[in-house]
Amino acid sequence: MISSVFKAAPFWWEDAPPQSENSQNLPSSADVVIVGSGYAGLCCAIELARRGTDVVVLDAGAIGGGASTRAAGFTSGRAGVSKQINLEAAVGPVQAQRILEEADEAHLALQAFIENEQIDCDFTASGRFVGAHTKTAYDKLAAKTAEYQQGAPSDFEMISQSEQDRFVQTDSYCGGVFIRNAGSIHPAKYHAGLVCLARRAGVTLVSHNRVLGLKKAGTGHQVETESGVISAAEVVLGTGGYTDKSAPYHRRRIIPMSSTIIATEPIGAERVSALLPAGCPVIDSKRVLNFIRPSPDGTRILFGGRARFTPISAERSVAILHQQMQDYYPQLASARITHSWSGLMAFTFDFLPKIGVHDGVHYALACNGGSGIVMMSWLGRQTAFSLLGGQNSKSAFAGLAYKSHPLYSGWPWFIPFVGTYYRFRDWLDLRLYQ
Repeated sequence: MISSVFKAAPFWWEDAPPQSENSQNLPSSADVVIVGSGYAGLCCAIELARRGTDVVVLDAGAIGGGASTRAAGFTSGRAGVSKQINLEAAVGPVQAQRILEEADEAHLALQAFIENEQIDCDFTASGRFVGAHTKTAYDKLAAKTAEYQQGAPSDFEMISQSEQDRFVQTDSYCGGVFIRNAGSIHPAKYHAGLVCLARRAGVTLVSHNRVLGLKKAGTGHQVETESGVISAAEVVLGTGGYTDKSAPYHRRRIIPMSSTIIATEPIGAERVSALLPAGCPVIDSKRVLNFIRPSPDGTRILFGGRARFTPISAERSVAILHQQMQDYYPQLASARITHSWSGLMAFTFDFLPKIGVHDGVHYALACNGGSGIVMMSWLGRQTAFSLLGGQNSKSAFAGLAYKSHPLYSGWPWFIPFVGTYYRFRDWLDLRLYQ
């Protein structure tokens, strides 16, 4: 099951490992200090620096050591937001349509940015197949598809069970939906491209320097770090699921949730293509979902989900996910695993991304699973435009309610209980509605 060359580290880091930058050289001041070196932080920094702003990006670990380079590498437009909720009921029909249209715009903007900046990150507009794990789930996917099709009718196609082998070779689904406006990317190579652009624009990157606190100081801020204090006219928070007690307001509004991925040894392009004929990622419709995608070179399989809701070893994660992968795809039973890793996604109580300003601190947070590459890149830039005062129109994601709960302090104590309940519901659905 486990390869002799196994690593408890992201497969993506083989091509683009996180970087250490200026860890001992903290500037005394900057126009803007950005906390977090993920997609949101770097995209914000690039836009600001290119317009003459002095920007410092701080990270508690290596540059890119968090969720951005640990992601599955999925991209999409409107299908990446609101999939867990009834969007119209949450924000009203007008706002809902604005959000969906902006999500589509964000996906197009990502593709244009990659092309214009010539970032080598293996982007492919392959689409995505979402497999219905029960007949009832198929009906729910059809209803969600009808909602999405109001503004993008050609981007979604319901696929019957008899047709699904165009996308995936498994008996585990009862049909599903094919999303055309979606793709896949090498997340660490994309992040490495952002790092290069940030350096070129003059951004100062400081790794391994945790922010301990943020304080107002006159019209600006004092950012206290492990190696000293830096003064800033503006501060941007882009820490996602790694938001800690230095930002207590945001910590109480973000639910960090772990997701784990395994990578097989090279099994050959022919086997991969036979399993995933369209070459696109496949996600299931369960509450506690699993997903599968080909590696960028088409010779490996990457499979992911939530191995457990509490921390466990990489080896234990491999055993759990390998069994889940084999349940879906018996043809992969003999494939050995070379990599296993996890990362923290950031969820909000309403499952929508957040952008705005609180107590003078700007923020772009919470990808809510599956939309991080597109939405965090987009909202990072929107934050920069807001700071520059040059936005043509207000983002549809700005001003959304940013709720917490009286019993939540930032430690997700309830996740194992909720997760166990969701697994039970998935188990029950398979027996009642298959």
